[in-house]
Amino acid sequence: MAKVLLADKVPERCMTMLREAGFEVDNRPGLSQDELAEAVRDARGVICRSGVKITAKVLERAQKLEAICRAGVGVDNIDVEAASRKGIVVMNTPGGNTISTAEHTFALLLGLARNVGPAYIAMREGRWEKRKFVGTQLAGSTLGIVGLGRIGREVAKRALAFGMTVLAYDPYVGGEAAGKTAVDLVENLEDVLKACDFLTVHVPENEQTTGMIGKEQLTLMKKTACIINCARGAVVDQDAVLWAVKRGKLRGAAFDVFVNEPPESFAFTCNDGILATPHLGASTEEAELAVAVEAAEIIIDALKRRHFRNAVNIVTLSLEEMKAVQPYCDLAVQLGRLVAQLSTGRPQALEIACRGSVAQLNIEPIVSYGAMGVMQNNLGAEVNAVSAPLLARDRGIRVTGSSSVSAEDGFTDLVEVKLVSSVGATEAAGTLFGRSHPRIVLIDDFSVEITPEGHVLMVFHSDVPGLIGKVGDALGKAGVNIARMASGRKEAGGKALLALNLDTRCDKATLDKIRRLSVVERVVAVDL
Repeated sequence: MAKVLLADKVPERCMTMLREAGFEVDNRPGLSQDELAEAVRDARGVICRSGVKITAKVLERAQKLEAICRAGVGVDNIDVEAASRKGIVVMNTPGGNTISTAEHTFALLLGLARNVGPAYIAMREGRWEKRKFVGTQLAGSTLGIVGLGRIGREVAKRALAFGMTVLAYDPYVGGEAAGKTAVDLVENLEDVLKACDFLTVHVPENEQTTGMIGKEQLTLMKKTACIINCARGAVVDQDAVLWAVKRGKLRGAAFDVFVNEPPESFAFTCNDGILATPHLGASTEEAELAVAVEAAEIIIDALKRRHFRNAVNIVTLSLEEMKAVQPYCDLAVQLGRLVAQLSTGRPQALEIACRGSVAQLNIEPIVSYGAMGVMQNNLGAEVNAVSAPLLARDRGIRVTGSSSVSAEDGFTDLVEVKLVSSVGATEAAGTLFGRSHPRIVLIDDFSVEITPEGHVLMVFHSDVPGLIGKVGDALGKAGVNIARMASGRKEAGGKALLALNLDTRCDKATLDKIRRLSVVERVVAVDL
């Protein structure tokens, strides 16, 4: 009988489901790392929460392990790379705690609006200070939501029920998708910040969102506004918020998440304008039961039916198929990242085409990987080829794939990725030299040959003598070395593109210096 290890405490219902499905259940929460390593030795599946770390050292001992499911949203406590290396599928349950987190967000919002925290403390200390704690009515006020995913939409529903006006900012949600929630979708974050009476953030933590609400953004908000963070600690600069509250730049703030948990200092709780809870967003009996039941269903599907739901590290192809298609998938990821960084406006459609010999393969994973490259640029590295098309669809981005065995532009095979936005389309195409050396060969109408790796500086300019020398001089003075250079133009004296692979990132001052060159139209620093 196959064994499933329950490495964290889960509700009884989860164990019952596994036993009814014919699995032996090894219920052993609270193990040390050495004990956990021994426990996974003969387990085929593992269900865990956030309380246990499944490290590479633990996975070294696994001999039969096929699937791990985190009963929760993230997988940061699991060494996904090590699991992938051993052929272990890692999955999670992203939807089970949506309602609980939305409700907790609203609890904090109400607490701020009616001064529940400081009023309770005053009563507990025997002080009756009715006039001191006059609050704000939610009806008629404006709620700004940053991130209109599952949780953001649930918060919006509750706000609308309270008679609030709801503004939302999410560059990956189209107007049609937003219309289903009866919220006003705003093009710029700054417009939401200036208009809202309450602001709540519901975005993942990644390079784009870390510190996205800092001192600069807070100064745009009303002095009577409040901010709530039930997403990730690093998204909102807590020190900047405390600064704003202490100086009367904000009326109040509520935190359920922190960069370090528990926080190194609790001094912020001494301010009456701050309401804080110890990461309780998903801490309800209902949410814990929902994610545990979903985890049991996912493990049963994985081990009995080879159906992997919410997988974060695989595309379901045979080993032979994956070996043939993987180089094109890797190329599609880079092309997706490139067009996402070059594109402006709200994404509306992603079109991925495979031409030539690559069209004889199963192109579905290539399409998914291309979508992954685009979505990772804004949602973070935890987006994978399985989740990317769904995340794109949720945000109103139509993802399509096409194939043709006819060769294009003299190439044996070609992968084309086009991102259509509200202001136009950005296209890039690439090929494989010798089946193993990827190259980007087309960006919009410019024929180039770029190695898709590292830091790439894209300079769009007029085709005049001396431009390359001036760009090289600016980079040289900044100590930035050029590894490779490619250039393309539509016609002599017309529009041109200079693409430079750099050994290190180019600093903002140098980028601005290049942008100020009279013949330069646009400069984009791309990370691939």
